[in-house]
Amino acid sequence: MKVRRWGSLALVLIMVMLSAVGVGAESGTKSLIINPDPKSDLQVRLWTDKGTSDPSYRVGESVQLYFEVSENAYVTIFDINAAGKVTKLFPNSHQPDNYARKNRVYRVPDKYDIIAAPPIGEETLLIVATRNKPIDYPELLRENGVDRLLSRLRRRLVLSGEDWDMDLCVLRIEPARRQTITMDVQSNLWGVKLYVDGTYVGELPQKVELGPGEHQLVALKSGYKAAIRNVYVDKDSRDTRWMVRLEALKSQQPYSGSGHFHIEFDFKL
Repeated sequence: MKVRRWGSLALVLIMVMLSAVGVGAESGTKSLIINPDPKSDLQVRLWTDKGTSDPSYRVGESVQLYFEVSENAYVTIFDINAAGKVTKLFPNSHQPDNYARKNRVYRVPDKYDIIAAPPIGEETLLIVATRNKPIDYPELLRENGVDRLLSRLRRRLVLSGEDWDMDLCVLRIEPARRQTITMDVQSNLWGVKLYVDGTYVGELPQKVELGPGEHQLVALKSGYKAAIRNVYVDKDSRDTRWMVRLEALKSQQPYSGSGHFHIEFDFKL
């Protein structure tokens, strides 16, 4: 799967999952979605890879969206963040073609990633299907909040005489599971002292818990070279073991400091 990021050719597209409308407000919001032509056969559905019943994702988890239309139509998906800012999620530069054929399931994203990210809470996605031409109302992106977006969008569609339908999907974003690993640190010597990120832990052997991010482990013993190990913990990290084998420093003859020294030569004439 090709990975793409905004702003460069190698970045993952990350859709920030933002808190938006609560469950109580959701029913009120959905009451605004009224197709002015009840005789229309055009219907659109939006759901996730976890269904439509209050799907939840943990931070860092991939999100897949799916939609289907009952008649050929142009499809647009809006995302509304916690501050009420409106963003057009689909179509985009990665999936520019938003003309959907009837009774066919489409996936967003396709060949790029959408990853759940903070803040924690709920995010609202609004999908709109129009029969004759795609939605091209730049002013919608200046609206604030779900209700204002729906109100302006509905007015524009009614005035245009367009045949349309809408659907909402609310995602719940939950905190990521704290990813920690256990490192079992052993040594072939007694009295080896272990420091983790500059903090003394104790003499080996030790089992230490390491949380997400970078860590440095240092093993010290008088008369031996220090052993250093750098560790980076992420969601794919697993418990591990470090066998510390210290190397003795080279022995040196003590110097008395008296200014006199003795040299012996061992040779025969």
